[in-house]
Amino acid sequence: MAREPETIRNVCLIGHRGSGKTALGEAMLGLASGRKGAAGNILDHAEEEGERGMTLGMSVAHLEWKGRQVNVLDTPGDGGFIADAFVAQRVADCAVLVVHAQDPIQVVTERVWRRGEKEEIPHIVVVNHLDRERTDFSEVVEQLRTRFGPAVVPLNLPIGKEGDFKGVYGLLSGTAFVDGQQTNEVPDGMEEEVEEARVLMLETIAESDDTLLEKYLEGEELSTEEMFEGIRKGIADGLIIPVLATSVEKMIGVDRVLDVIAGSAPSPVDRSRWITEEGEELPCDPDGPFAAYVFKTFVDPFAGRLSALRIVSGRCRSDEALTNPRTGSAERLGGISHLMGKERVSIDEAVAGDIVAVAKLKETHTFDTLCRPEAPISFAPVELPEPTTAFAVGAKTRGEEEKVFEAIRKVADEDPSLVLQRSEDTGEDILSGLAQMHVELALERIHRRYGVEVEARAPKVPFKETIAASAQAQGRYKKQTGGRGQFGDARIEVSPLPRGSGFEFEDGIVGGAIPRQYIPAVEKGILEAMREGVLAGCPVVDVKVRLYDGAFHSVDSSEMAFKIAGSMAFKNAVAQARPVLLEPYVKVEVLAPTELVGEVMGDLSGRRGRPMGIEQRGERQVVQAEVPQVEMLTYARDLRSITGGRANFHVEFDHYEEVPPNLVEKVLAANGTRVEEKVG
Repeated sequence: MAREPETIRNVCLIGHRGSGKTALGEAMLGLASGRKGAAGNILDHAEEEGERGMTLGMSVAHLEWKGRQVNVLDTPGDGGFIADAFVAQRVADCAVLVVHAQDPIQVVTERVWRRGEKEEIPHIVVVNHLDRERTDFSEVVEQLRTRFGPAVVPLNLPIGKEGDFKGVYGLLSGTAFVDGQQTNEVPDGMEEEVEEARVLMLETIAESDDTLLEKYLEGEELSTEEMFEGIRKGIADGLIIPVLATSVEKMIGVDRVLDVIAGSAPSPVDRSRWITEEGEELPCDPDGPFAAYVFKTFVDPFAGRLSALRIVSGRCRSDEALTNPRTGSAERLGGISHLMGKERVSIDEAVAGDIVAVAKLKETHTFDTLCRPEAPISFAPVELPEPTTAFAVGAKTRGEEEKVFEAIRKVADEDPSLVLQRSEDTGEDILSGLAQMHVELALERIHRRYGVEVEARAPKVPFKETIAASAQAQGRYKKQTGGRGQFGDARIEVSPLPRGSGFEFEDGIVGGAIPRQYIPAVEKGILEAMREGVLAGCPVVDVKVRLYDGAFHSVDSSEMAFKIAGSMAFKNAVAQARPVLLEPYVKVEVLAPTELVGEVMGDLSGRRGRPMGIEQRGERQVVQAEVPQVEMLTYARDLRSITGGRANFHVEFDHYEEVPPNLVEKVLAANGTRVEEKVG
């Protein structure tokens, strides 16, 4: 029988790499299963995670603690894989932010916090590694309060410091927990610290509720029950952000984290934040219309696709007939299960608020919604970070193209922050991701899982060519090989058009110099010649061609002959019309801390960029500039180096401009292209 939503807790573990998120998850799983230590290798179960010693993708597990079912979503802490942390904050009902006691507020800490604010998800903060040198819990709390506001308040205090950290003192319960023993006495020497922290906690609880505040201001003492209820309600409303002290490595404070999650974290019923694409709120009601949101797809080369679902409303059992509103396709649920890392635990029924997995959905992908045919419901996809790193990809071995791109599509299905698209300008297939390591890991997975190798290289920049002057030229094609020959003669004038005009063809033939039926063939030959310019083989744009004269033969002329003549005439004319190279400029927006704006602007100027302005956005500033695209090939890596990963950026195409003559060779060399020597 399924649990009721009130007894479910969905939490995601977020924070910077190295803070100990996965270790905390494993420790909670270990305690819940009756062990004294961590469970081990349940969450980071992928082979590449073991090799790199870091979390590379979301993992889901569940545990039972004091009558509550806790679904744990563990997420990566590296910026290159942060998309899963963004997804988890949509799906969970509470985020557990794990910070490192030596350096609590790092780059990813800031990024996941900002996304949490956008998703309006409550937070619990866990300060880990308090057994390390140079750690001070009170200093960490002060930093957190400075950055995240006065709602941040400790619920317990560490007993001992650094290597002597041995337990925690609970401010609500008035209980000290040391080595599995509990006492109701304040540890020696902590009296003043406990009193200050308790006053801060009481004030924060009182300020979160008008009734409690009135009672507190009148000097009445809040009961333990009132304080616990105030904490629970304050967390759900985002008015209280509790801070807990831990050393996961020593298993100190982990049980207190579980107690707070089970007792005070919001249940799915406490938070109605699921809004359909039609703008209607869908509450967590087990008797409501069924809706499940697919938030993660796991692809196994042997077992196939496994879809992780958040049941938003209603309830379902195995073998139910559902529909996908995006595709209109019917789906039948196979076995329903709870996830335990890579393992599955079968269940009979799933209820609103729960997180489950189902196998082998046919036409359903990540961010799709499943519902019943008679009550269609859909939710918007999670907004993911923009890709910043791109590679042109192809099969390393001839004949494996189909296998390679099928494998890429499977990996991208599992990770929607990977984007595969075809560049019409360069004819390349481009695989984009959040960082170089993100794309490289995808290629490694493809090789490991599907046995094919992908060739990856820097993508080409789509240069174009045009002309800077007018010129006239003749294209004469004559071929006689016995029998009927081939003859076509076209004379044209080319002239430049304003940037962005494309191509314009004018028929200026008078007196029948070229019969009407052959004029379209001349234009077709010109269009084909425009695909490869005379400078560097790039497409030619912004040119007007006027066909003004020519000659024909009553027997030997043909459409093919005039098509070739038109192509020859165009190439001859462009070579005399001062051909120039055009490069794409992109509009760049860099979101950076104020103190780093100077470095960002200096770097953009060094890339031939033109600053277009600076504007304030929240606590940070946006630097806007126009930059040649060829200068941006390594920007993601370089910006990370310049700012320590504290800035992110957005790029979109803006316009084409002529490359200065002295830079033509340089920019083409950067693009792997060379200038033809025959053009002066």
